[in-house]
Amino acid sequence: MIKLSIKQLSAIRELASTRSFTVAASSLHTTQSNLSMTIREAEEIVGLRLFDRTTKFVIPTAAGEAFAVSIGRLLDDLDLHIANLQSIGELSNGTLSIGVTPLLGSTLVAEAIATFSERYPGIVIRMEDAPTHTLVTLLIQREIDLAIGTFDGRAAEIQMQPLFEDRLVALSHPSVGLADTVRWTDLSDKKIIGIGQSSSVGRMIEHAFLSATKRVVRPTIASHHWLTVMALTSYAKGVCIVPSYACLSEFTNTLVRSELIEPNMARTISFASIKGRSLSPAAEAFMNTLICLQK
Repeated sequence: MIKLSIKQLSAIRELASTRSFTVAASSLHTTQSNLSMTIREAEEIVGLRLFDRTTKFVIPTAAGEAFAVSIGRLLDDLDLHIANLQSIGELSNGTLSIGVTPLLGSTLVAEAIATFSERYPGIVIRMEDAPTHTLVTLLIQREIDLAIGTFDGRAAEIQMQPLFEDRLVALSHPSVGLADTVRWTDLSDKKIIGIGQSSSVGRMIEHAFLSATKRVVRPTIASHHWLTVMALTSYAKGVCIVPSYACLSEFTNTLVRSELIEPNMARTISFASIKGRSLSPAAEAFMNTLICLQK
């Protein structure tokens, strides 16, 4: 493979354009002798004379003229790619792909995306809202840059950075009359609107009731979608148990929040990414945006 340096390619293009060692050397911020040496070295590498020189003029040979045109296109493309890289680093353009569980996506992460998009309008954001196991698959397949959710015991390829501890809380219709703080046992005889057992929170809720009441407590109505659970709680005048960030949803405006004790149930919400893979500047900036919203 013939190896010409960027310096040599730039010298050939500039000399072919100006047809003057004096002008070309000035444009390249070098001396005429250095430019002449650079051209000679390039000609030795390609094994062909690229310029005809006399004491009065310098003109490209036919091969040199054609080569200079090709070099011009190559260097222009290279400049464009470098400028694109710089703009990505400066967050003036690019694409960010985020994976998030649906309830997080409609509450806390939605707020973070709005803040981020206002701050970095040139970044295109693509959000995949899916269950945690699907997010892990998307990460491994490199279809998303970053995922947000609960990833305990997940694939070995995944690395996690804790974002915050999230407690489970009770939301109820005002007519239920729950206090600001309630025990799990206080809810065992209520109309429970629950999330499906495919949800990790659904399994936590079942475990908490079993621990507190020594029996399995089944929901009266169950759904696989959190927004449906909260809407049903309002219309059916019942109680639902949700992650605390669910209270950011407008669906909770008519519901009463109660802290849950005995036992206290919490889980860690984390950022997840591929081990050993550097995050893009956009992904790093989005993480910082979400962290700031938590403070």
